[in-house]
This record gives sequence, C-alpha cells and structure tokens, in this order.
Amino acid sequence: MSEDTVFEFESSRTRVEIAAYLRALAGEFDGDGPVTFRDGEYVARVTPPETATFDVEVEREHGDDGSELQIELEIEWEEGEETSAERLEEPPEPEVGIEFAAESDDRPEPSQGHFEVYEDRAGQWRWRLVHRNGNIIADGGEGYASKRNAIRGLRGVQHNAPGAGIEELD
Repeated sequence: MSEDTVFEFESSRTRVEIAAYLRALAGEFDGDGPVTFRDGEYVARVTPPETATFDVEVEREHGDDGSELQIELEIEWEEGEETSAERLEEPPEPEVGIEFAAESDDRPEPSQGHFEVYEDRAGQWRWRLVHRNGNIIADGGEGYASKRNAIRGLRGVQHNAPGAGIEELD
C-alpha cells in the first residue's frame, strides 16, 4: 500500500500551545462538517465519518543518545463517498480551521481563557469566551443554526482581533 501525505506540520511548542491546538482540533472534529488544517502556507480539508478508529499510543524509543518519549494520536477510517481528504489551492473563506502560527520569538502569551460552544434553550448554537476564573469575557451576541457556524464565528474573532486597538465612543 502506498502513502500520500496530504498535510504535515511539525514544530517545537509549549504544553499550553499544544493543548490549545488539541482543543481547536476537538472543536473542529465535534462539528458536523469537514476539518480544515492550516500551517500558514498550506491548507487541507478532511471530511471524517461519524465513526472512526481512534488509537492512542505512548512509546519510548531507545537510542545511543538516551531515550525519547512520544505520544501518538491516530484517527483512521476507510476513504469513501462520504469521506475525503484534499489539499486546497484556494483557502475557504472566512478563515476556518486549526493552525499553529508561524514560529517566531513574538508569539502571544498563553490565553487566560477558553472558548465555549453550546446550544441554547432555543436550539441555537452560541460561543462565549470564558476567563480561567469562570467569568464570561465576551460572547458572539447571536445564535447560529449549526455548531459549525458558531465555531466559524469564534474563529473569525480569533483571526481578526489579534492586536486590535481600542476605540473610545462618546
């Protein structure tokens, strides 16, 4: 069997950054549509099935310079009519998906909050930004018909607001 890599990204990251990426991946996976991966240059879209094989493995490799530990998370399924994986030449708009920012010395400080996506009493999907102390910092201000659209809304805020200034209104 031959292998074709659709997307790959490797970088040294902090535990906080890795956890944030895994949360973003979980949010994308929990949605009802494709999962989009970005690395600043390449974009890939994967449409997973409702059920897949999930494999978690912790390995210790021994070498001449000592041992190395690694955690492998693998999600696997048969490709078919309902599933796909493709590299995109034209990224979807608005920018959705999960992405590590390019490596640089000016990475933002780890967030003191996290986003929550939830279904309200009216059956609409909403998002809110919650500080680590439990206080709600911000919310989307509107309901969305699907969880995926709510996630797209919060991704738009994440993407468009880094370094946003403050404008005082009278």
